[in-house]
This record gives sequence, C-alpha cells and structure tokens, in this order.
Amino acid sequence: MKWFCEERLRRLMSCCCWRTISTSVASPAVATALRDFFDDEANFGKSELRPKKRPGRSWTADELRLKSNSDLHKLWYVLLKERNMLLTMEQAYISRARYMPNPERLDRVAESMRNLEAVVHERNDAFFRLETGDGADPPLRTVTSFAGFTYKKPATEHYLPAEVTGTKEYEVPYLDDDAYMMQKLWNEKEHCKRRDKLDDERRRKMLTEDKKRFRRSGPMLINKVEQL
Repeated sequence: MKWFCEERLRRLMSCCCWRTISTSVASPAVATALRDFFDDEANFGKSELRPKKRPGRSWTADELRLKSNSDLHKLWYVLLKERNMLLTMEQAYISRARYMPNPERLDRVAESMRNLEAVVHERNDAFFRLETGDGADPPLRTVTSFAGFTYKKPATEHYLPAEVTGTKEYEVPYLDDDAYMMQKLWNEKEHCKRRDKLDDERRRKMLTEDKKRFRRSGPMLINKVEQL
C-alpha cells in the first residue's frame, strides 16, 4: 500500500502538470482523471492480483511522523482517491455478483487514513498546548438523556447563544415521573447483577478440589455460621 500510494501520488502530480500545460485540449486530462476512479483494466475479472501489482502494507504512524504537513496533505488525498476507487469497484463487483480481487486493500487504506489522522491530531494537540495551554480535543460536557442517563459529549458550536434560544443542552434537567421510575428500575437491575456476581464468587470459593474431583456440590442446607 505504501509504494502503491506513492505511485498514485506521482500519477496525480503528472495529471495536474498536464492539465496546467495543455489548457486548450482538456479532454485527455479529464479522461485520465476520471479513469483514476476505476481499477486497472488488467485486473478486471481476476480473483487475485499478481504479486507485482498487489499493494503492500499500510502506512504506519512512525513513518507518517517523518512526513511534513504538505506531504501528509497530499497523501491524504491520494488515500481518499484510492478509497473512492476501491469502493466504486466493490459496488461494481457486488452488482455483478462477482468476487473483488484482494478486498483487504480497503482495510489497508482505512488503517493508513486512521494513522494519518492520529499523526495530524498529535501535531495539532502539541501546537494548541504550546500556544493556548489547552489540547486540540473539544471540551466535554455532561448531557442528560430523556431517560435520565448522563454521559459525556464533545461541545459543539451553536448558531445562537443559550440566552437567545432559552435552552441549555449541557445542564442536568428535571427528571419527570417516567425518567425517575426508569432510574429506579435501572438501579434495581444493577443491584441484582452485583448481588448475583457476589453469590457466584461465594459459590466458587466453596467449591474445593475434592468436590470438583468427585463432582459434589456445596451444602444444600446451611445451619452454621461457618458455612456462609
């Protein structure tokens, strides 16, 4: 996948140079750009690609950390273009009830894009911490659902402030009767789970090696405090 992306990058740069040089005749450049959204015609109908045309591994985070921001920006669009091509070919093979050769290419492209996003987030986080003292992640707010459950949610921008709309999303609202009953039943259910877990642990401790060997259970009748 690494060398394959580099080859796609070179093809993309050559296509851009061709479009800037030949402004009068734009049809070959457009045809070449549209052809990049489809796989090589030599791979059509094959169950598996040849080793020479088979892509390699995905980009790792350590390799991407050595790239500049400009290279990461170009590589992101190369991976995005490759993903669009693979998704197009996958849909074409599915519509014709055929097997797509080497479908693991989608997983490798997705892994490369996740690693690239992680590296970019690391750089943004370091920059924001140096400039503002805060990280790049949006602040978390506590949100209460209609059933009374609270969870953390990243803060988002709003078109109008809360003073104008009159609603505050990040506040604990007053629970109605249904939500209050839901919370009581949920707490009772969680209490039963903890009770059953403690009972299972106690029975497991009472089961000795001799009982396992002779397949004997614990005492059915408990009449002493020591048996608890």
